[in-house]
Amino acid sequence: MKKIILFLAVALLISCNPRLQQVKEEQNELVEYLLKYKDASFNTGNSIQRDELWQAREDSLVLLQDSLGVFHNLKGKIERIKANDIGKSKVLEFEIEIEPEQYFKIDLKCRYIIPQDSVKTDSLYNFIKSLSNYTTVYVDGAIAITSKLKPDNSSISDKDIQMSYPSYNFNVVSLSTSELPEISTNLRSAIVIWRKSFECILKNGKSGVTDDSIEAFKKATEILTPVEDKYLGKYINVCSLDLYRD
Repeated sequence: MKKIILFLAVALLISCNPRLQQVKEEQNELVEYLLKYKDASFNTGNSIQRDELWQAREDSLVLLQDSLGVFHNLKGKIERIKANDIGKSKVLEFEIEIEPEQYFKIDLKCRYIIPQDSVKTDSLYNFIKSLSNYTTVYVDGAIAITSKLKPDNSSISDKDIQMSYPSYNFNVVSLSTSELPEISTNLRSAIVIWRKSFECILKNGKSGVTDDSIEAFKKATEILTPVEDKYLGKYINVCSLDLYRD
């Protein structure tokens, strides 16, 4: 009888003490951002309001990405892994599906291009090739953007469905089956500085680089570790694909 009473007392303590309850998994900034707009869409009274809310989501997504530089440790399942030979390149394609709650799913469509003579030594290609579909992965990267500096929305659904099932083309920088290392403030700063100049090229077809921005980027890269410098190089390489999306 005493054992039963003790068990009930412990169970009651756990259920009443919020510190001992299971903590809700912290969401990534991209997931939280898109969830916010999905929830807001329930309060729209007509299709005009919904369309305006959708446009606000798309416009502000670029600003969010510009401030962060990179979306870090997005957790999802990798699917539809395939590769094709195109000319002198191997084109790896896959999707990452993130489903933080029922009736809400983010689909990131990814493309990674490798020269044929680098296929055997490319670590990202060979790692993804080794995975099975539906493996849980963690990914760093950036939403692809167009020459009009809009997110490259890959969905063919109407805007109402897109609120609950957003889909974007995505540039993958790093991917793993375990959590990725944290991104330092120094590395984020270098990425953000580079993005500002890169978006000028996307929008205007020419560089908007100034002596000040060159100096700022130089100073930002000088304090990076070798690992961070390599990460920055990968980031620049994969995001440069946006130059050819339109």
